[in-house]
Amino acid sequence: MKTVDTVSLILVRGGKVLVERRRMDRVTYPGAIVVPGGHVEPGECYEESCRRELWEELGVECRGFTFDDCMLCVTDVEDQMNRWYICEDWVGEPRCTEAEEIFWIGSGDVDCLDLEEDHKVITRLFAEKLSP
Repeated sequence: MKTVDTVSLILVRGGKVLVERRRMDRVTYPGAIVVPGGHVEPGECYEESCRRELWEELGVECRGFTFDDCMLCVTDVEDQMNRWYICEDWVGEPRCTEAEEIFWIGSGDVDCLDLEEDHKVITRLFAEKLSP
């Protein structure tokens, strides 16, 4: 199966992480609760892709990204080599532009995430960096 590069964008505010519920008409993971993100386009570096995806999906501009993790995510359509980036400082208020809804989760809400890989990354993030 074809492998494509993807990025996931972890917005952190007040000890919580922003997630989205995907629209039901999406090819991969319809209706799933996930960390926002998308495909890296040809010719883009990962940071350019992060900036573009944040603007397209949430209408915000991040002032800087921190690489957090990378792993293969297998879907019915393609294999995705996904990279998670943390953004803690951005311009604008996140708004739902491509998903069904967006909302903030705390450490006690991680089980709402539908993708095993997101669950693993966000659980570790809360344990290592966001715990009180």
